This record gives sequence, structure tokens and C-alpha cells, in this order.
Amino acid sequence: MNKILVCLFLLVFSTKCFAQTQDRVLFIVDGIPVIDEPKEDEQPKNDEIDAVKIVTNPDSIKKAGYEGKLDKIIYVTTKAYTQRTDAIKSIPSTKTMTRKNGLWQLKDATNPYSGPFIDYFMNGRKQGEGVLKDGIIDGIRTMYYPNGNTRYFYTYINGVENGASEEYFINGKLKQKGSFVDKKQVGLWQVFYSTGKLKGESSFINNKQSLSKEEEKFYFLMNKGLSLMQEEDYAAVIKKLDAAEKIKQGYADLYFYRGTAKLDLFDFDNAVADLDRAIAIEPLYMEAIANRAFTRLRKYQFKDNRTLSKTKEVIILAAKDIVPIPKDDLEKICADLNLAYTLGDNKPMILDAMKEYCK
Repeated sequence: MNKILVCLFLLVFSTKCFAQTQDRVLFIVDGIPVIDEPKEDEQPKNDEIDAVKIVTNPDSIKKAGYEGKLDKIIYVTTKAYTQRTDAIKSIPSTKTMTRKNGLWQLKDATNPYSGPFIDYFMNGRKQGEGVLKDGIIDGIRTMYYPNGNTRYFYTYINGVENGASEEYFINGKLKQKGSFVDKKQVGLWQVFYSTGKLKGESSFINNKQSLSKEEEKFYFLMNKGLSLMQEEDYAAVIKKLDAAEKIKQGYADLYFYRGTAKLDLFDFDNAVADLDRAIAIEPLYMEAIANRAFTRLRKYQFKDNRTLSKTKEVIILAAKDIVPIPKDDLEKICADLNLAYTLGDNKPMILDAMKEYCK
């Protein structure tokens, strides 16, 4: 039965399969209808499922409130749900609520909801929790990763950020911490790498960030480099970031942006070198990991290329259709693609590259 469920998940949530089936199917997981397409790491695995019930009887579908709307309802109960106490099961989810005039309320209720709520991933693990007061978040709001680790928490008063906040990496390490007053950053804010090393810190006074002259110059050059990146003036980007590096070394974002600029200039080896530096400093740098995979890939796609157009500012090259890649580099490319995907990069180009090169 579990294998049937996995196949049905693939069927319903695959764009290609939508065109192949006329059935109108709804998944209800632990009593909650699945409306939005879930990410792969949020879907329940076989060993996380306790029971599956497939309903096709029109009277049963009518009783569930979906008369004429569905051909099939698939009820899924996760093992995590069966392990919850009755008290926990009685706490509602915002996924079963409606939002009216910005206020959360229980289905069929006439007044906004006040009390605790808990949201869950489809695998039954906690996705988020907090407290609503008259339909508005009030108190600590906590969100989680699918693996169970805390993603972040913020403190609210009447729906507005007030108080302590912390964000975490998927590995459980602290990402940043600081406090708000009426949605404005106040006091000391600290940012960390996933290794635990301090990335930077600054104080906010009267809603203004306090920086030294050296820091101001560094961030000015960084921001100028990003502006030039938008203008696709990659040579100028590199010059600005080179100047910024003289002020502050060991900043992962600098090496990421400079490596990306070098990639856009087809300077593949030096691009990889900069992306290596960024990832050495921040091992969970999703964008740098993805770009490093494509830098290595592009190196072979454009090997022995022919030039389509060349000016002082721009070189346009023609890529090969068939790309033979040495085994060692292919393993590196696929390792980076898979890690980027695991960290949350599910863009089509990532999925397409994985499908083509990492079978």
C-alpha cells in the first residue's frame, strides 16, 4: 500500500502526469487537505507512513464535502501523527483555517481564533508553531526544517516583530541573532557562518546601522559591485571586489560574487577558485555550490568553442551539444548539484542538469 502511495504522489505532483490522468484526486494527510504542491523532501517516505485509505465511493466523497469536485480521496496517516497525544492532536493548524480581513479563524467560525496552533509537513513533522490572539500572531513564532531542526524564531506583539529573533542553518548552527522594536532592528546583531564562525556584527541605534569608516568603504564597494553585476559589466565587478578584498579578506559573499562574475566572463578555472574559497568559508552556501557545478559544466560545454560574436565588452560563444566530461569532474559536478538541491535549490536548470549528467 505504501508503494501505491508513493506512485500516486509521483502521479499527482508531476507536471507531466497531470496531462496523463483525468482523475481529480485530493490527498488528505493527517486530516489536512494538501492544496499546494509539496517539495520532495516534505513528502512522506514509506517508513514514515502508518496507513493509507483510498476512497472512490461517491457517497463517501459527498460526505467529506467534495461532491462533484473529486473522483478520489487518498487519506494518509503518518507514524508521527499516531504518536501525538490527544491534547496535541486537538491543537489546530493554520492549514485548516481561513484568513478573513487579515485575521485567522477556524473553518465555519464567526470570530477570529485565539490560542496555540501547530503546522506540519506532509511527513508529520512539525513545520511551525505559535500562538494567535484574536486572529493575529502574538508571542514566539517558530519554524522548522523538514529534518526537525529549528529554522528560525521571531517574537511578535500584536502581529509586529518585537523582541528577540534567531535564525539557524539546516545543520542546527546559529545563522543570525538580534532584536526588534516595532519591526525595527535595535541593539547588537550578529551573523554567523554554518561553521559557527562569526561573519559580522553591528549595532543599530535609532534605526541606523553603526559602521566604522573601513566597514562603510567595504560595503560601498560590495554594493557597487552588485550594481555593476546587474549592468552585466563583469570586468568592472571584479575590479570593485578586488578593491573590497584589500579591506576585508575571508568574506564568503565577496568570493561568490567575484567567482560568478568570472564565470560570466568564461574564466572558468579562476571562477572555480573563487567559488572554492566561498564554500570553504561557508560550506552550506547553496548558490555558490550550484554555481561551482555549472562553472565546471560550462568549462566542458564551451571547450574548443567557436566564437559567435566578439566585442570589447562581450564575447558570445557557442556551446557543444554533446559534452564528454572526465569521471572525476563529473563526480564533483553531480555532488554539487545534489547538495545544492538538498539545500533547497530546485530550479529547473538544477533538475535538468541532474537528469542529464547524474543518472
